[in-house]
Formats: sequence, structure tokens, C-alpha cells
Amino acid sequence: MTFRQFAYNNVTRSKRTYAAFFFSSVFSVMIFFMYAMFIYHPGIEHGEIHSSAAKGMEAAEYIIYLFAFFFLFYSVSAFLKKRQKEFGILFIHGMSRRQRNKLIVLENLLIGILSILFGIALGMVFAKLFFLFAAFLLHTEPLPFYLPWKAIVLTSAAFFALFLVITILTILFLGKQQLIELLKGSKKPKSEPKASLWLSLLSAILIGLGYTAAILAEGAAVPILLFPVSLVVIVGTYFLFSQLSVYTIRRLKRNRRLYWNKTNIITLSDLAFRMKDNARMFFLVCIVSTVAFCAVGTLAAYAGSIRETAMASEPFAFSYTSTTDNPYVAEHLKMMEQSLEKNGSPYTKHSLIVRILDGGENRADTALIKLSDYNAFAQATDNEPFTLQSGEAIELNNTGMPSDRSSTITVNDETLQVDRQALNIVSNGSGTLYIVADEVYEQSKPSSELISTGYVVENWEETMSIAEEMMESISSADTGDAHFSARVIPYQQMRQMANTMLFVGLFVGILFFVASGSFLYFRLYTDLDSDKQQYRAITRIGLTERELSRIVTIQVALLFFVPIVIAIIHSAVAFVSLQNLLKMMFVTSIVQPTAIVLCSFLLVQFFYFLLIRGRYLHHLKQAIR
Repeated sequence: MTFRQFAYNNVTRSKRTYAAFFFSSVFSVMIFFMYAMFIYHPGIEHGEIHSSAAKGMEAAEYIIYLFAFFFLFYSVSAFLKKRQKEFGILFIHGMSRRQRNKLIVLENLLIGILSILFGIALGMVFAKLFFLFAAFLLHTEPLPFYLPWKAIVLTSAAFFALFLVITILTILFLGKQQLIELLKGSKKPKSEPKASLWLSLLSAILIGLGYTAAILAEGAAVPILLFPVSLVVIVGTYFLFSQLSVYTIRRLKRNRRLYWNKTNIITLSDLAFRMKDNARMFFLVCIVSTVAFCAVGTLAAYAGSIRETAMASEPFAFSYTSTTDNPYVAEHLKMMEQSLEKNGSPYTKHSLIVRILDGGENRADTALIKLSDYNAFAQATDNEPFTLQSGEAIELNNTGMPSDRSSTITVNDETLQVDRQALNIVSNGSGTLYIVADEVYEQSKPSSELISTGYVVENWEETMSIAEEMMESISSADTGDAHFSARVIPYQQMRQMANTMLFVGLFVGILFFVASGSFLYFRLYTDLDSDKQQYRAITRIGLTERELSRIVTIQVALLFFVPIVIAIIHSAVAFVSLQNLLKMMFVTSIVQPTAIVLCSFLLVQFFYFLLIRGRYLHHLKQAIR
């Protein structure tokens, strides 16, 4: 047997341990390759699909590659650590350290090359579906299949270099351990896991502080607090798995009624060791899953609320604003109405006059509308009407949130108190204006006036051609100071941008989730041999198969669901905070889309648990019979 055959046999004989790592590597290569196919597609530059989608995928390529580096480095390091005893035996039989390093390089490159080949092959197979899905989300014609030489070369070179660099780094980190340490390997006797009370309390305090800050943050404070809150929660999560979980189990073990009940003595005793041994893995799975849940959930929420966002930012399907002394006003409005009638789009027309009061040299002008006109606009656009107290005005701005403007305005030498703000539904070509009582408005002496006209159209999502026609007609003519806008134009732009972000982020989120599943699978199967010995011994003193199934189910369920449940709680708190931020973007609710995302991930995790638990239990039962 040659050295290469020896390396090949090592990999094939450990295929059960390597399986999840291999499939995760294949999945990483496949996603990277399909994104590269999209980026280098000849139809991107001159086709219907906007180049922003390709730029988004370029950013995703960097994220995938960076994530793949840490994922492969952690996995390969963990594999080698578990093989210490094997290397010790090989050293006894005369293998040099140089030959060990050569063996590791051959094994890792074999897995790497196979991952690259399978990843690219699967990417070619699913490319057509990928392009169809892209066309579905981006609302364009699907890209045709092509032979992606550039993508093949890029993917092969990038991942071959990645596997090679990681292999060299892991060899450097292996160091020069003594033979006796290698032979002991993971069989070193373990002392009972201990946990610090103070670090456990610190974990609860950090997570509690992070949650409180995230939930209480509103508006612009959300992005400011994002990094410090994330850092605090990440540190708290690490201590949660490494300290608080072990401390809680030790406290449960002191409860004799619980500890001595049925098989709890086995479950709790083993659980403390598993939590301590797997703390870093639980932490990684939790953080990676949280990132995946938040990314996909936020993008799905934003993509699902584009219609509401467009309707909030543009209350009318078509809006027109101009000074009342513009001679083209009547002509423009007639042209717009004729265009709507010609294209069979029924409409209702609403108009009001905005009065501009001169603020003088040192103050800004003040724009006023009367209460009855605003309420007519509000009724037409399904917004809330207002009432005013004597001496009160309401500020209308582009966010509907409190602003840093003065809390009073002066009209007709009367000071009006401004304590309320609302979203501006009146197109006035600028920003802020004020609702005042009708009698205050009538008595005001404006320096100029604007006419603001809005058209309510039921089928506004199908009026893109009308909007383009109007835009061209009004912009090509002498319009004076007229301002025209159509809701369908920003709606289409926002929809394409949101779907592009969802399209790019969805597969990255799924990749993170698949990688976290690989971590769990690896930890479970690396403990399989020691678990076989342990349960074989316990079975001899009376443990039944039913009790074995119960113990294993509890332990595997905790392994699979503890980090995922913590990740879901982290994500739920993050979504509450994001809800406050997304309100500024007129995203009304993220509850439904995020609930669908979280339930989908949880359902997939549940089926994954059933599959792995069944296989794992099968191996244990075979060992004890």
C-alpha cells in the first residue's frame, strides 16, 4: 500500500465522521460557484437584470469565502484533535512528523478536491433552477444556461487555495506534542466540570442588559446601539454555555428527588460533561444561527412590505405640485387625466392649496394647509383624520417622527403650539408643512401658494407605462416649477432592490444554517465510540433499550435545540429592535415574515434531529447487543 492509498483509506474509513463536514464544504462550493456563474453571466451587463444584483453577489462571495475559511479551519482543527491517539500509534510504528504532515495534507486536499468537484458539478446541475429562481424574485426573464469557464476557474482556484492554507495553518498549530500525550488523546480522565458563580451571573446580566437596550431602542438609536449590544450579547452567550449552563446542571444535581428519579442520574451526570465539552461549539452554532435567522428574516420582512412602504412614502398613485401662478398647471393636469382615461385606469382627483408665509431674513418660510383640506386628503388615502385644539398646529414631515424643529410657529402674529407630528401625505415638493385650523388658514397672508393634486388609482401597480409617459411629457415640456411623481416608479425600484437583497442573502443564510448542522453532527459522532463503551457498561447493570432511547433522545435533543432555541430568542429580540428601526422605512410589521422564517428553520432542524437521532440510536443499540 502506498502512502497515497493510506491517506485515501483513512478518509474513506472515517466517512461517517467526515460526512457532514464534506457535505457542508460541497454546499459552500456550490453556492459560491452559482453566485460566480451569475456574476460572470454575459446577460448581466446588457440584459434585463440590473447589475446591482451582480454587485450584491460579489459581496456575498466575500462573505461566503470568509465564512468558509473559519468553518473549515475549525472543523479541520477539531478533526485532527480527535485523531491524536491515532497519530501516537503511527509514531510508535515509525512514522516521522514530516510523514504525519504529508498525510494530513494529502487527506485534506483529497477532501478539498472532491468537495470542489462535487460542488461545481451540483452547481452546474442546479444552475438552471437558480436562474429561474432569480428571474422569479427579480421579475425578469430567466437567464439562459452557458458554459461558465470563468466561474469554474475562480471557484476551483479559490477553494483549492483555501483548503491548502487551512491545512498548513492547522499543521503549524499542531505543534510538537509528547508521544504519551498523543496516546492519551481524548481518553484523559476528566474532572467534574466546574463553573464560576460570578461568571454565570455575569452571563445573565450581560444578556439581560443587551436585551433591555435592544427592546428600548427606538428610531436612529437602533443602528447606533447595534454593535455594542451585539458585543455584549455575544460575550454573555459564551458565558451562558461555558458557565451558566454547567452551574445550573450542578444545582439540579443537588436536588436529590430529581437527581435520583429514574434515569436522571445518567442524563444529568453526562449532560454536565457534554455542556462543558461542547460549550464553544454551542456558542458558534448559536451565533451563526442567529446571524442566519436575522438576515433572512429581515430581508423577507422588507421584501414583503414593499407595497405598504411605497403607499406610505407616496400616498397618491400620481401627484402633481406647482405654484398657482404657473400657466401650465391646467394643461399638465388635463394631460395626466387624458393619459389615465386612455389607458383605462379609473381615478379620483383631490386638490388643495398650500400657503407659504414669508419667514423674513432670519427665519424659514412656513407652509400651511387647512384642517378640512388635510382630512379630505387623509380620507382619500386611508390615513387618520385630525382635530385641532385652539392655538394648536400639527407638523407634517417625511418620517412622522418628532423632529428638532421649533415647538411653536407664528401665524397672523399668533403663536401656535406644535406638539404633534404626522407623516406628510401632501406633495409640496419640499418637506415640512403645518396643519392649522381653517379660520387661521383663511386669515393668513401668504407670499405665494402651491397647488397640490393627487390621483387615487386602484390598479396603480400596473401603471408603469402611464407613469413613464407622463414623466417624459412633463419633463420634456416647459413645466415652470411643476413637480410630478408616480408611486409605481419608486415601488418598482424598491421591489427590485429588496428582492435582490433577499435573493443574495437567502442562500448565505441557508449556508450558515447548514454549517451549524455540520458542527452538531461532528460533535455527536466524535463521541460515538466513547458513548458505545459507556452504554455497553451501563446496559450490563440493567439499563433497558427503552431507557437508553429516552436518555439518548434527551441528550441529542439538547445538543440540537439548546443553541437553536437560544438563537431564536436572540433573533426575536433583534426583530423587536429592528421593528422600531424599520418603522422609519414604513415597514409596518415584521412579525409574520420573521415567524415564518423562524418556524421554517425550526422545522428543518426538527427533521434533521429525527434523522440523526435515529441513526445515532441505531449505532448504540447495535453496540450493546
